[in-house]
Amino acid sequence: MPPPPPSMTYATLSSPLPPPAPYILSITPSASFPHLLLRHPSPSITIVDNQTLQPIEQLQGGHTGLISAIATDREGAVWSSGKDARVVRWDERTRRAATVIKASVRKPIPVLALTVSERDHLVIGGTELVSSESHILFWDTRHPSVPAYTHSSTHSDDITHLSLLPSTNTFLSSSSSSSNGPPLPDRLLLSASTDGLVALSNMKESDEDEAVVATDNWGQSIADAGGYMHKGKMKVWARSDMDAVAIWDVGKGDEEELELQNHIEYPSDLFKFKDFKLPQLGPNTTQTAAEERQSKTHLKSDYLIDVTPSLGVSKSGAPIVSVGTNEGDMIIQHYSPTSKSYTPSSYFLTNPNPSRGHKDVIRAIHHDLTNEAIYTGSEDGVLSGWSLSSLEQRLVVGDDAVDDDDGRDPLEDDNDDNDMEDEESEIETEDEDEDEDEDMEDEGPRYGPVIGAATRGRTGSEIRREKRREKRFDPY
Repeated sequence: MPPPPPSMTYATLSSPLPPPAPYILSITPSASFPHLLLRHPSPSITIVDNQTLQPIEQLQGGHTGLISAIATDREGAVWSSGKDARVVRWDERTRRAATVIKASVRKPIPVLALTVSERDHLVIGGTELVSSESHILFWDTRHPSVPAYTHSSTHSDDITHLSLLPSTNTFLSSSSSSSNGPPLPDRLLLSASTDGLVALSNMKESDEDEAVVATDNWGQSIADAGGYMHKGKMKVWARSDMDAVAIWDVGKGDEEELELQNHIEYPSDLFKFKDFKLPQLGPNTTQTAAEERQSKTHLKSDYLIDVTPSLGVSKSGAPIVSVGTNEGDMIIQHYSPTSKSYTPSSYFLTNPNPSRGHKDVIRAIHHDLTNEAIYTGSEDGVLSGWSLSSLEQRLVVGDDAVDDDDGRDPLEDDNDDNDMEDEESEIETEDEDEDEDEDMEDEGPRYGPVIGAATRGRTGSEIRREKRREKRFDPY
């Protein structure tokens, strides 16, 4: 039986920012509040509610120039870096700058990339190339007036990405951590640059010669990078300025030293300027007659939005990616082992209704894994939320072990009889509906149209019942 066609959907909710609507360049979730932090080509950060998508407040006053990166920590810290040579820690409760660090190496230097570990009292910034040098600066958050140490020779051009990988003992087995080789650092710093180099370093080692443990040069200017787990092993991805993608394995070589191995490149022609014929089924949300008349039949991708391994990884280890059109449509793609190419998993469409999607280039995407939602931001200043649980077909990831189970709960077959009883019991009186509504008001946190029921810890049958109710009362 051939697989079903990729599903199509409209945004569950979209919210344009107040004028002047600035570009949305990145979307970062808050670790402490139900907020999203939006970065723009400006000195301020917009805080929005992650369910209504409405702006709440702005973080401003810490920067005098454009903000280049936002980083959060599990401890709840919010940090930002800027081209004004400042690194700022924000108090999200008071909306004020709590700490301002001035980045300087003989003179002020713009900071382009940022990561933080409050547990280790470290905030780490990657700089622009100035006077033929680019630096990775390590500040102790307890004494941040000057860097605790600096790595100045790892990269030779603008540093575009910094992030911390999980503890090495979570992805390197005891056999690969043999006593014959050098001891592994507990936490590795991943850095990438427009010089094409991807590097892994010991973030706690001040001696740069000792700190760098693995490098590989892709030969392309790198715009962004990241790490992800696949079948118990760590992998690294990078995205080039020309919209190509590359991946590496993190492993040990013959001399038991850490290496970036098995480099695979996916050229930009897998993502850009590809034609897609849409399934003639219509999006899975209700359309008005006017919307139906304006339904699209074809899309053409114009650019790569980002690499999003949290949405899925193929059997070969290739992560899911998103590509976009200049009109604001988005196609989620997976690597197909059959065609040996990237192919659509789902279409996220703009809509004639101005409250349902983007009308311009999509610059940012964030996958909320816990809440089964995707958030996107575009050049026209629109923030959109997409409910993954509303898709007719689960996203295909390119791994038969995941895709062939049809998304069923292992206990679902045993519970089919119970589901029949549950469905019969859904015929309720008006009084029962009113009682249920009253109970929901006291349930605790509110659940908006983007997040939905995914966060409520419901059982499979409860979620299915809720979806049936939503189909009857779907406002869209």
